[in-house]
Amino acid sequence: MQRSTWPLLDGRTRPLKLKEWGDLAVMDPDAGKPPRGHGFLAAEKDWLHIDAGSALENPIVTLYAGQDPGAESGWDEVEEIAVVSTTGFLTLCDSGYEPLRKENLATAGAGAYLVRVHASDRSVDGKRPRFLIQVIPGDRTGAEPEPPSTTIEDAAGPLLVRTSFEQPDAWARLLQALEEGSEHHESITVVDNPAYAGFTAEQILARIGRDDEDWPDSTLVLVADERALGSAEFPLLAVNNLPDEDDAPFRITLSAAGSFVDNMELSNTYFSEWAGGVEADGVYREEHY
Repeated sequence: MQRSTWPLLDGRTRPLKLKEWGDLAVMDPDAGKPPRGHGFLAAEKDWLHIDAGSALENPIVTLYAGQDPGAESGWDEVEEIAVVSTTGFLTLCDSGYEPLRKENLATAGAGAYLVRVHASDRSVDGKRPRFLIQVIPGDRTGAEPEPPSTTIEDAAGPLLVRTSFEQPDAWARLLQALEEGSEHHESITVVDNPAYAGFTAEQILARIGRDDEDWPDSTLVLVADERALGSAEFPLLAVNNLPDEDDAPFRITLSAAGSFVDNMELSNTYFSEWAGGVEADGVYREEHY
């Protein structure tokens, strides 16, 4: 798919011709997972779902991408939501995830965006739903990242925590490699929140929740820091969070991390056994299952 740079404003005077009837999406058709939320707007990485309502008419959509022009008055509904683009490409799609326009709405590349959606007549019989969608780069909105919660992640199990946000292309490649190796990485929960930029391993461990018996929700953490994202091997920092164990962290390539996580989850091996297998540069590279 062509990924072109797009002028700031496009006013549409004709209804869109949907390839598949239903809702709208602002997304990268080649990345992301469907949002789990419900309501007018729901978002995940590389994906915004817009409930187009129940009117049986093709919608009229005006698109805007660039500096924040502010919300317009005179609409039935106006809502906004944050969307993170890991690939630097967002476009308007129908409910079948087919692009309705090929122009790139992610005008500032990979990163956070504020998307403000105006709507009228979403569920009015005999009227065409109308939408104004504004896609605004996060660094121009003044929006702050969500503050860290008491616990870094509610999900139990191994974590992959991103702490470096200066290499978005490398992070996108890491996520793609993680997805392609899902058979061995499926137990890993990815934590991608700019609030954790620059966090040390100790700061991350301090934010992992614990149960009533003080057992950590996650006993194994992989950290995608600046060094990890600066190499094609993605040498992640592996950190042991098992109680009463004080193993020093070591680095392990993403390709070897799948077997590492699997065996640690099954208690087949000890963290120290893997740490003892690092090469001269401090990175573990052997793959085995």
